[in-house]
Parts: sequence; C-alpha cells; structure tokens
Amino acid sequence: MKRKVLLLLLTAVFALAVPAYAQQYELLFAFTGFDYQDPNSVPGPLADHADYLAVGEGYKVVGFVTQFGPLLTPWVDPDTYEYTNHIFNLTVTGHFFFGGFLEADFADGGRARYYRDKLTTGTPGTYGTFPPNLTSPSTFIDGGPIDGMRLGGGLKNATLTYDFGLNQGNFNSEMTVDEGPDLIYIPASQRPGWTLAGLAGRPNATVPAGYDNQITGDCKILATPAAHKTWGAVKALYR
Repeated sequence: MKRKVLLLLLTAVFALAVPAYAQQYELLFAFTGFDYQDPNSVPGPLADHADYLAVGEGYKVVGFVTQFGPLLTPWVDPDTYEYTNHIFNLTVTGHFFFGGFLEADFADGGRARYYRDKLTTGTPGTYGTFPPNLTSPSTFIDGGPIDGMRLGGGLKNATLTYDFGLNQGNFNSEMTVDEGPDLIYIPASQRPGWTLAGLAGRPNATVPAGYDNQITGDCKILATPAAHKTWGAVKALYR
C-alpha cells in the first residue's frame, strides 16, 4: 500500500517536471454535477475516509452538460433543450488508502452518456437527496421517445484519487463513444481515444445530502501538438 502511495507522489513530481511543450485537446462536451455511491456499503458523506469507495461499491455522477465542442456545437440547441449527463456502471475493484490519500480503481465496463429533454415539455433534472431517489437519476436520463439519450460511450482504466486533507480529488477514464443518434457527428476514426476526466470536491455546503462531491469535468481528445507554451498555459489545461 505504501508503495502505491509513493508511486502516486512520484507521478505528481514528474508531472511538475514536464517541459514547456504542451499538448492541445479538442473538447467533446463539458459538464457539472454531483457524484454518489451506489451500491454503498458504508452510508454517509464520504463515509469513513478509509471506507470511501470500498471494493464492490459503485460510483455514479448526474448533472448538466455546460458546453459542447466543435463536433457537436452545430447540432445542439440549448435554447430548446436541457442537456444532462450520467456516468454509471463503475464498480470499485481496487482500493488503496494511506495517510489521508485514496486511490480507487474501477472495473472496465462503466458508461457515460448525455441526454436531451425539451425545456418546455420535459422534466427538469432534479437532484433531490440521498440518491437513487424519485428524481435522480430518473430526471437526468429521460426525454421521451424522440429525445432522451443522444450520445454515449464505454469507459475503461477509470481511476479516482482523493486527498481528504483538501477534500478534493480527480476522476480520470478512457472513453470510446459508441452509441446514440449524435454518434453520426463523430468521425469513425475519432470515436476511440477520448479522455473523460473531472475534479471532485466539497468547495462549499451546497452538495445535497446523500451526494459526495461537486463535479466539474469534460470529455476531450488529443489534437495537434501545440507550439512552445508558458507554464501558466500548461496549467490552464487542467483547470
């Protein structure tokens, strides 16, 4: 376990040592929301730190799509539709906790999807408390026979790291988009290779009861290499 934590610390050190040549990414979509555990063998906000995301527990996210990238922007209409997101079917297979730091690894097979629902006639996404409940995730994954799920993909090599001293962490996963009506807007050669990632934390008291963290994330893919950049520009990629 100590060796695992040491590896994480060394990774962070090496990340700071990267040269000033950054890489550019193309956005597919960005989102905000809240995460929760389901199933959850130790209920409570983040449970006991050492038991958060224990082996066998599930990890889910519900929220709203806040931005679309160039592949999808011409085909979406936020003035007419509400766009919501759902991350699910992630099961913890590895749990490493040491000195207030956690790494949870997930089995391949998780999925991420976004949905659309008409603003005038649909059901607004509503978090409620202690999910799953009467409105979550149901109001985030509905939309009727014409709308509903628009794009989805499979997740693999998903990992969540968390620093309980700062009450924040990072989620990261590889994603291959493979379903939904909006798949036609993604070139076949560009459907694998996406990264779904986000920041998880409790920056204030607005996290509804029963959820664990506020989530800000995006789905993006490596584009053309960038020219020489300052360290400030490199850091901006991860904000």
